Amino acid sequence: MGLATLRAARQRRQLLIGGGVIAIIVAVIAGFMLLKPDPEVRVTTIKAQTTERVLAVTGRVKSRESIQVYPKAAGQIVYLTKDKGDLVQAGEELGQVDPARAKSALAQSTASLDAQRRILSQAERDLERARTLLERGSATVAGVESATLAVTKGREDLRRLEAARDDAKLRLEEYTIVAPFSGRILNRPVDPGQVVDIRTALFSIAPTGAQEIESEVDEAYSMAIKLGQEARLAFAGLPTPAEGRVRYLAPEIQTSTGGRLMRLSFAAPNGATGDELPVGLSVDVNVVVDRTPNAITVPRQAIRDIATQPHVFVVRDGTLVSQAITFIDWPAQSVIVTSGLKIGDLVVLDQQAPAIGSKVKAQG
Repeated sequence: MGLATLRAARQRRQLLIGGGVIAIIVAVIAGFMLLKPDPEVRVTTIKAQTTERVLAVTGRVKSRESIQVYPKAAGQIVYLTKDKGDLVQAGEELGQVDPARAKSALAQSTASLDAQRRILSQAERDLERARTLLERGSATVAGVESATLAVTKGREDLRRLEAARDDAKLRLEEYTIVAPFSGRILNRPVDPGQVVDIRTALFSIAPTGAQEIESEVDEAYSMAIKLGQEARLAFAGLPTPAEGRVRYLAPEIQTSTGGRLMRLSFAAPNGATGDELPVGLSVDVNVVVDRTPNAITVPRQAIRDIATQPHVFVVRDGTLVSQAITFIDWPAQSVIVTSGLKIGDLVVLDQQAPAIGSKVKAQG
């Protein structure tokens, strides 16, 4: 056998050996791929259930109504008996404006009245004497008539001075500040010693127990809020929740905040102390916007391209597929799906998932 023939035979053996090695490697890789398990993905199983749409906002306790107490007379404040936060009873004295002038006017009026009473008393005695003398023939009819006129005038002057005295008493009472009704002092912007006039607010008072919760709803969701909707309330520092209802919605949006004013009525929760809750107390408000029976919901975290082309990944027959959906956008962890999903679908929760068409194993 020639040298060339030996070289050719050696090359054929090397090619056969190399091809065999490659075939073995390919077979090993193929076997490994066949034995490698499908990747796992976390899923949630779609179910139908009654679902609430709830709007969560923060509110604060406020007095449903309050009034400003103004002095009825101008002058310097002598003293004030109540301060911010104090409870008051209807008619209770709250303070006094310096009544010196009013007291002086009352004293003068009383003195004039006393003097007129003496004058009238004397006129009545003169009349009685004139009548007696007339009966004895020692006086004239004209004298009796004159005495009668003096009594009549004296009585008219007495009534006028009595009215002036009563008016002076009323004016003196105006210097005493009293509570118009039972309630709580919300504010007292003045102090003793200040000079005030009848336009100066001395106190702000709210009736006891007449409270509500005030909050603002973002304009994006304000049209979903309706009068009478129920709300669940959690008061700061109190362990027991309470129930409330929407009783007022402002007819306009506040352009400065983009919010719509909302007020809720409520009953004081168990655990509240005293006659009322402190004004300004923070409250977590959850307004139940609606309840939907047999609703299909999906966690917001499962939705992809939520702002443009919302869709979810679904596991069907072990394969990952993309499914377009429509839903009611609402500020909550789960949203109500209106189309694209059905009961029993396995929706992928993981945002990092294998490529569409991959074989996967659903977990959850």
